[in-house]
Amino acid sequence: MDRVLTSTEYRLLIEHSPVMVWRAGVDAKCDYFNETWLQYTGRTMAQEMGDGWAEGVHPEDFQRCVAHYLAHFHRREPFEMEYRLRRKDGVFRWIFDRGVPYSDDSGVFAGYIGSCVDVDERRRAQDTQQQHTREQLALARDFERWILAIVSHDIRDPLNTIQLAAHVLSRTAEPGGPAKRQAESVGRAVGRIQHIVGDLLDLSREREGTGISVDRKPTDMRSMCQHIIDEVRAIATDRQITFDCEADGLGAWDEHRILQAISNLTSNAVQHGKPGSPVRLRLTGDAQRVAVEVHNEGAIPSEVLPRIFEPFRSGRHHGGRGQGLGLGLFIAKAIAVAHGGGLEVDCSGGATTFRLVLPRNGAAERVAA
Repeated sequence: MDRVLTSTEYRLLIEHSPVMVWRAGVDAKCDYFNETWLQYTGRTMAQEMGDGWAEGVHPEDFQRCVAHYLAHFHRREPFEMEYRLRRKDGVFRWIFDRGVPYSDDSGVFAGYIGSCVDVDERRRAQDTQQQHTREQLALARDFERWILAIVSHDIRDPLNTIQLAAHVLSRTAEPGGPAKRQAESVGRAVGRIQHIVGDLLDLSREREGTGISVDRKPTDMRSMCQHIIDEVRAIATDRQITFDCEADGLGAWDEHRILQAISNLTSNAVQHGKPGSPVRLRLTGDAQRVAVEVHNEGAIPSEVLPRIFEPFRSGRHHGGRGQGLGLGLFIAKAIAVAHGGGLEVDCSGGATTFRLVLPRNGAAERVAA
């Protein structure tokens, strides 16, 4: 038969435990500290009684510590917290404190019993690691800015030169000859690289918090949709791409940016939709806003859907901006938000629809992307 510890044995266990132990009554005032606690703080029982223990809490942690303790005490719930406590040598060290409510022999709430351990080494190691992580992130951001500076200047200039030379060669070469075909191929390749460069610069603006700038001017959404369809049809010759216009397409938008967004969405539908299936664009709207829907057969995998608008998450694209970088959907949404609109996705019934919603009025409030 198991022997029950006597009250004296319990007291000796508590007094000589390597863990600091405290007790509080029903008034939330402390009425007991074990010898381990007193040796740690270098104070007497009389000094620690009541609220005296709180004199050793670090000033920066005091309000948080006391508020956390009292809030759980009034709800009679267990709690855990970490705070800095002054050791007997005057050094503040992090401790982990856990308190639980207890009842007397008749089942009536009698207060709290708590235990504390010194976790200063662990906390300082965490702080050191966090500081190291912050420094590494700062270095990564500086490196990113340096790379983007090269991309935006040192790469763009020779690309423009190559594109101009390819254009001149294309105009002077024999129609239908190999030189003309090669020049046109170089021109298309330069265009794709310029698209990637533009996406990287847009990503940088988003991360720096400046957002994508837009220059609204009166334009026609219907003509922009038709322009993108003609462009994609020339590349995806095996796909049927249709356009249903059910609303007036007039409004004030940044034509270049909207073309960019619709191109990204349409190219995404061609690349990721069911092979050989049709892609449908639909323009709807009312007096205040318009919506461009891009519909394709094929569902987005459930594990991808929650992060579909994050950079480098949307996969490879064909024939549009963002090729190979996974920036197409991210930038399309940023463009929508910069116009005061939004980009939604619906994936159901084995099909996917992206819906680009934009206010017609150029005076709509600008929202940081």
